[in-house]
Amino acid sequence: MWDFLRTVYVYNEETYEEFYHVDFERVIDIASSFMLYVTIALIIGLIAAWAIVRLKNAQALPSFFKVAIGVGVGYAVSVIAILGYLNIVYSLIDEKINTNFWLIISLLAFVFVSVAVCSILKTKNSKAFTPAVIIASILACAYLIVILCIVPAKKAKYEPLNIYGMYVFSALLIAVIAVLTFLFGRKENSQSSKSIAYAGVCIALSFALSYVKFFTLGAQGGSITFASLLPLMIFAYKFGTKKGVIAGIVYGLLQFIQSPQFYQPMQVVLDYPVAFGAIGLAGIFKDVKHLKNDLWKFVLGATLAVALRYVAHVISGYYVFSSWAWEGYGAFAYSVVYNLFCFVDLAIVLIPAVVIFSNKSVVKKLFD
Repeated sequence: MWDFLRTVYVYNEETYEEFYHVDFERVIDIASSFMLYVTIALIIGLIAAWAIVRLKNAQALPSFFKVAIGVGVGYAVSVIAILGYLNIVYSLIDEKINTNFWLIISLLAFVFVSVAVCSILKTKNSKAFTPAVIIASILACAYLIVILCIVPAKKAKYEPLNIYGMYVFSALLIAVIAVLTFLFGRKENSQSSKSIAYAGVCIALSFALSYVKFFTLGAQGGSITFASLLPLMIFAYKFGTKKGVIAGIVYGLLQFIQSPQFYQPMQVVLDYPVAFGAIGLAGIFKDVKHLKNDLWKFVLGATLAVALRYVAHVISGYYVFSSWAWEGYGAFAYSVVYNLFCFVDLAIVLIPAVVIFSNKSVVKKLFD
């Protein structure tokens, strides 16, 4: 299919290039809209089924939850397969997949392999676990530094307004996320095998829902999705900040595959692994004794997580995307206003979160 599309696209380049470009984008938009309605119908159906099971035979609820999770995972795989394929083909046509793309993909592959190896070592050879984590972290940081120092900006207009300012504020944000992660994650239990299984399911669900968009903002990225961050936040709330941030980083790298916006290396770090790694802090208030209500703990944690994501996007927008500023807006004001979509996304996430955390049986099933 790709060869056919590419042949038609090149053959008609002079006359029909814009037509084919827009037409394929419309196919993705139509597919995304269809998935939105399917998602809504699926959620309504699962809620109705849950209500019926609870009224007719409450003892069957554990079995129902297993079936619901299976349906959710199957749905996620289907969405990722269909829309993922369409997005990859579109990225190839639009020439977004280049050397820079593969540099990030190799980093993602390294992260996956490192997590898998470290998880195995933790259960099979605990003495080798800590050295493996240290070595993997050093290699990942070294690789990232090489990318940041060597890879140039896409065009001259995407050179940062101030490279030193961008790196200083980025480092401060990363330090804040790291400190909060380890400060509030000191007492977390391991549950490595269980957490890996949950992480896979939640990342897959979030990634699938990220394809289901109400609308996309523009060329610089950003979209309002159907509560795509909720599964990731629930994972972070259940397993804590350390595992949550790691899952968020992996999800951020997957987001880059979905929509590879590579204009400047530090911009990629901010807009993907840092921004979505911050979402892993959604469970930061879970063990705060002064807060008794799980709903408020989740709401506060989710708000803090999204606020840090927002800061990451604002830094990126100010330093890299200043040339896109609207008329009458300075670079900073433009970035601050443009990235407010993060809080719209948060509001959509909190609607189902209120429903989930208001039901004691669901909370017990998810977090006990």
